[in-house]
Amino acid sequence: MTSTDPTVLEPGEIEQTDFTALARHLDLIPVKPLGRRAWLARKTTGDLVVLKTGPGASVALHDFLLKMAALQPPFRYPRILAVRAGCYLAYEFIPGTPLSEAAFESDKVLAAVFDLSGRLTALFRSLKLAPMVQGWHRQSAGAGQPQRPTAQRLAALGASLGERQDGLAVRRWEASQSYTWAQEILSWCATHWPAADVQQAPPWTTLAERVATVTSIHLAVHGSSLAHTAFTPAHLLICPDDTWGVVGWRVAPRPYNYMRYRCLAWCLIHSPHRDIENRYRRYLEKMPAIHSAAAHPLTFALTLLETWVETGGAIPWRTEKLQAIRSFVTEALALPVAEQPAGPLT
Repeated sequence: MTSTDPTVLEPGEIEQTDFTALARHLDLIPVKPLGRRAWLARKTTGDLVVLKTGPGASVALHDFLLKMAALQPPFRYPRILAVRAGCYLAYEFIPGTPLSEAAFESDKVLAAVFDLSGRLTALFRSLKLAPMVQGWHRQSAGAGQPQRPTAQRLAALGASLGERQDGLAVRRWEASQSYTWAQEILSWCATHWPAADVQQAPPWTTLAERVATVTSIHLAVHGSSLAHTAFTPAHLLICPDDTWGVVGWRVAPRPYNYMRYRCLAWCLIHSPHRDIENRYRRYLEKMPAIHSAAAHPLTFALTLLETWVETGGAIPWRTEKLQAIRSFVTEALALPVAEQPAGPLT
């Protein structure tokens, strides 16, 4: 999903709001609403289920979760029980405490979140292997059935491998999508900037020029530019068995290292403590080393603005946080622009 507005439906999606009728159709018992498009429900066996509609049941998400099941990622994620892609999605409830309700700023927790982000990045690089793994599983399940001639099976495997190569065309498309997102999120933030903060608004025109100029942040050092675009403590679960759970899936191309910056931006804006700027400079220093060209502070600035506008409402230490955001944005604009790769991204 590439829209910056999480309420926008994708083509072909259905706004299903009659959860009572939908639960009855799926033989589920509604328990309580989790949001405008999500309900907690219970199976007749007593097991809890999450029922989602709208953007939370997109065709793209359905396909993505099926690929995740083949790759067995090292964290818990929604496992589909019932689906009509683009209409509704029911999956097993993942028990756990949202990181947003825990000590999300502790060094130990941030180190674990940074590690999880790295694992997710590696997982996204492996997505192209999922259909092949699914094919192996299907072959194993049907081992007793007549098989195609060996030559045909090898030819089909070779063709599918060629189709799934992470080639230059895919990387260029992802970079272009990430570049477009950076321009659109800036425009969206400028349009929806809170009226109460207008005196602290960033220099939108200067920022737009920098976003148009800097392209290195959209070029992943390895593999894919895909990211979990809602990678925040509100969507990370600490499960009872000390494993992580990841929910709120929205996957789309983003600047390299976006997930770590996105999480830090959320923590800064929701922090209950003061001394904002100094603390978050220390957190940035502890972020795992990454390619310098892709680690441009512009990505952090964009995630700060995105999260500030997205959060809205009452924010503790609002004035100090706005000053910190302005400082980080000013720093991103003051740094010299490194030489950018040749050729347009669009």
